[in-house]
Amino acid sequence: MTAASGNARSTRFAASTGAVLLMLSVTGPVSADPAPQRFSATYRLTFLNLPVGEATLSVDQSGGRYGYDLKAGLRGLAGVFFDGSGTASASGERSRTGALTGTFRTESRYGGKPVQVSMSLSGGRAHGESVEPPPTPAPDRIPVAPQDKVGIVDPLTMLAIPLGAASLDPALCERRVPVFNGVARADLVLSRGKLATVEEGPYRGPALDCRVRWVPISGHRAQGTSVRRMAENDDIRVRFAPVPGGAVLLPLTIAMATGWGTAGIEATQWGPKTEPSGRASVKVHLPNAR
Repeated sequence: MTAASGNARSTRFAASTGAVLLMLSVTGPVSADPAPQRFSATYRLTFLNLPVGEATLSVDQSGGRYGYDLKAGLRGLAGVFFDGSGTASASGERSRTGALTGTFRTESRYGGKPVQVSMSLSGGRAHGESVEPPPTPAPDRIPVAPQDKVGIVDPLTMLAIPLGAASLDPALCERRVPVFNGVARADLVLSRGKLATVEEGPYRGPALDCRVRWVPISGHRAQGTSVRRMAENDDIRVRFAPVPGGAVLLPLTIAMATGWGTAGIEATQWGPKTEPSGRASVKVHLPNAR
């Protein structure tokens, strides 16, 4: 294999892994119903069934406000090919219709260089975006229109599903989520819901399986290879599980087929952390789950 083909393969691998990181970074509380004051989850990132990284999500809620932090990074050979460490945080207030994010911030590395993005949101409208360094100008980059920043959620809330007192139902997967990350706007289209029962792992109980499509809207490069591959991918699967208290569903596992294998994310810790020698798991029972 030539150096050029090796670099191209590494770049494609990085794009696939980065996409899975993005899918992980969607979690957060969006329900006004009572929920645990503190929740944490640790995820293992894999590619071709090999461990390539880890991510940790922490959620804090106090009264009508919430805040959450995500830390993720690649390791092993993936860390050699791609500098994929990053953090993200968001805070806001809860309402009857969902979460109202006030601030969103992320720090990551791309091509060996730090990238910082921050923005404020008011009533689902993004404003005050700051991106350092700014995206590279390109003739095929789709401009972000003012309407693309209205009625959106940030990347730390985009895949959470409010449940409340309702029963777990496949129809919960039928939704389209508009997402803006401060640079680009896209829609996540969930469908094909199925109920499942998880019997092993840190969480045990009923779960909801959904298929996900990523639909780019603006801010991306129309001729970008990674954009095209993600938009054409119809094999992204997310398994949602209720947090203790059952008011909201968060991703338990994510699997994304690529041209080079399956990239995935799997929770290894769900809820209160246990001692290294502990074997505790979280069990959730929902009424009338069908």
